[in-house]
Formats: sequence, structure tokens, C-alpha cells
Amino acid sequence: MNSVLFVRSGNNLLFFEKKSVNLSKSAFRRYKVIDSVLRNSMNRYPKMVDFMEACHSKLDFYPSEETIQKDIANMRLPYPDGFDAPIRYNRAERGYEYTDSEYSLLGVSLRQEEIDAISEAINIIRSIGGTRMSDKFNHAVEKILSSTLEKANVDENKEPVIQTMIPPTSRGFEHIELIYKACREKIPLSFIHFSYKKRTFNHILLHPFLIKEFENRWYVIGYSELHDEIRTFGLDRVTEPLFINRNYHFIDPQLVHSYLNDVFGVFPIPGAKKELIQIHVSQLGTHYFQAYPLHESQTIEKENEGTSFIRFEIIASVELARYFLSQGRHVKIVKPKWFKEFTENLA
Repeated sequence: MNSVLFVRSGNNLLFFEKKSVNLSKSAFRRYKVIDSVLRNSMNRYPKMVDFMEACHSKLDFYPSEETIQKDIANMRLPYPDGFDAPIRYNRAERGYEYTDSEYSLLGVSLRQEEIDAISEAINIIRSIGGTRMSDKFNHAVEKILSSTLEKANVDENKEPVIQTMIPPTSRGFEHIELIYKACREKIPLSFIHFSYKKRTFNHILLHPFLIKEFENRWYVIGYSELHDEIRTFGLDRVTEPLFINRNYHFIDPQLVHSYLNDVFGVFPIPGAKKELIQIHVSQLGTHYFQAYPLHESQTIEKENEGTSFIRFEIIASVELARYFLSQGRHVKIVKPKWFKEFTENLA
């Protein structure tokens, strides 16, 4: 498995890559030593003995001249077999040098199209993660590191000691790139949508503006011509999405902002507006809400017994009602009255 780290140097986006295919750890360590010697400004044209002594000093072994020559030849090979290292022997100076003074073994400049592709991927991550991008990214890295650690220490006679929960790829996710482009470039979509509840198919003309992930499920939100309003469609129920040549129906930016920030879940209750929702929570439930806030607007007013009143400035949604129901006796809706009645009818 390759290990990659992206960094920025000046106006260039660089990537670091430690290759594991056909490359031993000892060879890569020597490559790094050779690279450091070549970039040493105090010794502009190092000789073979300089590389050998540096390996002895940093790696505690003395390689042969033939080994260093092979290493330099391998470093010169084009990617992915080598590192495109611009190393040459300067006959006038009787030493080696990089013909490109900016080159570094671990820092390879990307082409503009590669930079654009990476930037687009980062935008997708931002769209998925929102303000939680860092947390989600760190969590993903933790899973990768734990998986790598487990594989590195695997023993055929031992059971694994790390297990992470990885949800299976959901149906419809194969359309994510097309739908992302439609949202980003404001291109209307045509697709067939299946209603689980009504057991019917509908042809939808959608002007999408947002892809949203909620509890490992994916949704696209936009203006639906069929319903003449903003609607949410689960990707698992979307088939045959296509771009269509049609003027895009732009949505009020404030509504987009609300869908991003003011709704818990993906299906706001029809007609619901952003308002104060208050619940009364048991002592045990209060601990959970403190540890895992439901929404950024959440405030907690504790009582002497350890119970609390918790308030949210939010648009009531079906998912919010179901979440409160799932807490059983630990949560009671205080207000608004209509939302309390709506939730009780779902039970």
C-alpha cells in the first residue's frame, strides 16, 4: 500500500509518496540518504564516497559502490518505476548533481490537471463533511492507521484485536460524481425515482443544489418541477440520471443555507419553519446530549436533580421526531405543541 501526503510549497502542490511495490525499506532509506546528499548546498558535487559515508553515518551500514550506482539508476527511472530523479554525473566537477535545483525525492510537482483533480476531490470532501470536515477526515485516517497496524502485526494463529465499522456501499452511490457535477455546474437532471411508500415510479426533473449524507445514506436536494417545490430524493431510489438541456431554476441562497445548517436530517416536515424546539431530558439522557450535541444551536439548562431542558433553534424534521422517539422515556417534547403531536402520531 502506498503512503501519500499532500503539501504545498509556494504555488506548487506537491505529493509525498513512499512506494512499497518492488521497493524494500532499506532501498528507500538509501534513496533518501542519496537525495539529502545531493541537496546539501555545502557539497555541490558529491562523489560516490560521499554517498557511501552518508549511508554509514545515517543508516549504520556501509554499502558498496555498485549498490549506490544501482540506486541512482533506479532513482532516475520514470514514475511509477522510479522517481524521475534528474541526477547526472558532472564530468567537469567530477561529482553528481541534480539538474533541477528544486527537485526533491519526496516532493514531486504535479501537472495542472492533477492539481485540478485534487482540488475537486477536496471540494467533495468539504461538501460531505461541512464544518465537520476535519473530524471526519481524522476519523478516516484513524481507521486507515488502525487497519495498517493490524495488518503489520498479523499472525496467522491469532485473532485480530481491532475491528472498525465500515458501512457497505449504498445503492445509488455510483451516481455521486454525475450528481455532484450537476449541483456544482447548475445542470438540471432527469431521473426515475421509486417511492418505497407508494410503490410507484415517477419521472423527476430536478434542479439540484445539494448532496447530503445522513446516517450513511445519500440524498440529493433541489427544485422538483413535478412538485413545484424543493424536494429531497434518496440516491438509493434514483435510476438512470441524465443531464438535460434546460434553463436552471435557481434557489434562494437563504433556503440553501437552511438546508445546510437548520435541518436535522433530510426531510423537513412540510410547512415547518425554523423555531424553538424544547425537550425535557432525563439525567442519563442529559449526559448523552452533552457528549454528542444534536445541533449547533443546542443549549442545556440543568435542573437540580440532574435532568435538563434542552432547546434547539431548528426546522422540525421527520428524522428529529424519530430520534426523540428512539430515546423513549428519556426525552419528552415540551414545545411546540404541534411538533409534540406530530411525533406522538409517528409512534
